Amino acid sequence: MIKTENLTKKFDDIVAVDRLSLDIAEGEVFGFLGPNGAGKTTTVRMLACLIAPTKGSAAVLGYRVGQDDQEIRRNVGILTETPGMYDRLSAWKNLTIYARLYEVADVEGQVEKYLRMLGLWERRHDPAGTFS
Repeated sequence: MIKTENLTKKFDDIVAVDRLSLDIAEGEVFGFLGPNGAGKTTTVRMLACLIAPTKGSAAVLGYRVGQDDQEIRRNVGILTETPGMYDRLSAWKNLTIYARLYEVADVEGQVEKYLRMLGLWERRHDPAGTFS
């Protein structure tokens, strides 16, 4: 369930999303279609609490964007065409940042576990931008 009312996002003088109102019911299939720059990724990032709206309101699964962000992050995952890693930071640092953002218990232990599982432990200090 996703509901938005007049959801707006501005970057300085550029309006990326302009007063978007949606009401998507549980079980409905919905797709964002449009040309580059239409605001699709920006909308998804607002709904996933990765960036804050400039105006308007939104709720995901009954949780309010801007007020219940941790609950939304616990229940929603996204993968956009733009990678979410910081190229200049190490694999270790990237995973640590995201683990803390999502309030993962035993951050260092979990990061080590998954780097080892993926065979990347020896490269944990390499910048993420060096991975393919």
